[in-house]
Amino acid sequence: MSGPHRHSTPPTAGRSRSGRRAAATLVVLALAGVTAPREAAAQAGYRTGDGVDAPLVVGGVLAYGLGWWLDRGDEPGPAAGEPLDPAALNALDRSAVDNWSPAAARASDWLVAACAAAPLGLALDAGHGGQRDDIAVMYLETALVTTGITYLLKNLVGRPRPYAYSDDPAIPAALRGARTTTRSFPSGHTANAFAAMVFFATVYTRLHPDADAEAWVWGGCLAAASTTGYLRYRAGRHFPTDILAGASVGALVGWAVPRAHETVFAEPAGARGGEVRLAFGFGF
Repeated sequence: MSGPHRHSTPPTAGRSRSGRRAAATLVVLALAGVTAPREAAAQAGYRTGDGVDAPLVVGGVLAYGLGWWLDRGDEPGPAAGEPLDPAALNALDRSAVDNWSPAAARASDWLVAACAAAPLGLALDAGHGGQRDDIAVMYLETALVTTGITYLLKNLVGRPRPYAYSDDPAIPAALRGARTTTRSFPSGHTANAFAAMVFFATVYTRLHPDADAEAWVWGGCLAAASTTGYLRYRAGRHFPTDILAGASVGALVGWAVPRAHETVFAEPAGARGGEVRLAFGFGF
């Protein structure tokens, strides 16, 4: 008679235990869903000071130094007298000869400055688990190598700018005869903009592998860099081929430098901090 009573369970007690099990399951799933992206983002990171830095720094300094050595002359620009003959240009580059816009030039200055400042936000973001110094070092290397290559090429090639071929009276005579008039190839603004923006997108997507904004980040970064190049074209400061070359140099360096520093941490940096915040939130 007592057997059935030993196995009988009040309906409310069964529902209570089932509810506790369901709640515990939801908590585990919730914690796993929240912590997994943090651990994945922390494991995929960057490390400097491992033998990659010295070649990058030395190479950038040497390239810039050689460019400076070539740039020591005081020769006048090619258009100090009469404008150059546009017929010597290919059809694509000839389209830039009639462009002249000081407003576009100023806008390109502001935009390249904004692009260059954007990656600093990655280093200042406290959510990267001890990666601040590594990101800052990588970005400095990116800027140094990009500037060195661009400066060296400008002085090796010595290409006249588009306005050297124009007879527009609005172009100042002093600018026509300036030494910078022979520093058209490649576009430095475009190279630096692409280096900064590709660096930003590359590092961001590696540190946030589960972010839904990857396409938006890449799209926005490439749009900002491309706009910088277009403004240099509209300003009459660069030919399309100058801009394409600058974009290629900048994009390659902005991608290659962080790739050279990629690593995977065995113990995710910053994971402990994430667990403390989760525990606090659950307790509350």
